[in-house]
Amino acid sequence: MKVELVNYTQDAVDLLLFTKNTRHMPDDDAYKRIAEWEWEKKQAELDYMLNTIRSSWEFIDYTFNVRDVTRGFTHQFVRTRQASYAQQSQRTVDMSGFSYYTPPEIENNEDAKTYYDECMKTINYYYQKLRKHVPAEDARGVLPTNIHTNIVAKFNLRTLSEMAKSRLSPRAQGEYQEVFKLMVAEVVKVHPWAEPFLTPTEWAAPSMGKALNPKKG
Repeated sequence: MKVELVNYTQDAVDLLLFTKNTRHMPDDDAYKRIAEWEWEKKQAELDYMLNTIRSSWEFIDYTFNVRDVTRGFTHQFVRTRQASYAQQSQRTVDMSGFSYYTPPEIENNEDAKTYYDECMKTINYYYQKLRKHVPAEDARGVLPTNIHTNIVAKFNLRTLSEMAKSRLSPRAQGEYQEVFKLMVAEVVKVHPWAEPFLTPTEWAAPSMGKALNPKKG
């Protein structure tokens, strides 16, 4: 699997603090004044927002290109309602010779791996046979849940924070945990200050926001 952050809100900290303080700063140059704050003041505001005002988080967006994940994963992924998605189509794309995901439990069991791979080969064989007689949209019904697919997804910071509560839990499906960890890593590369927003309270280390890089945002 591969996760790439392809777009994100620029000057996110200033926008986040501006939307949070709009009700207190009605003057025309509020955004400019906030942008000129020292980082220590901005960090204090961010720390305060972690447990209070969440509506402003919705102004910060991230768009991910998620590749080589399973259809089973994306069926769960798109259940998050406050998001936008664009997924590779099996209706128009010929999936002959498809690649697929092998769960660790199967990968580490020699007999199970043999049966699994043979099953995938059989499915691919008959899929290609079907494609000689019917369009891809009709043949796709035989394709497996663990076939690889690609999906582009856009989330705001509030949605990502809510997802972290369940998707970083040890109880979450392994593939979903892996994908979400990669998503968080991509966000933190460009917005180090956002790490505490994407760490569920029960997993968070104390004072995570104290040593973040003030120059990225």
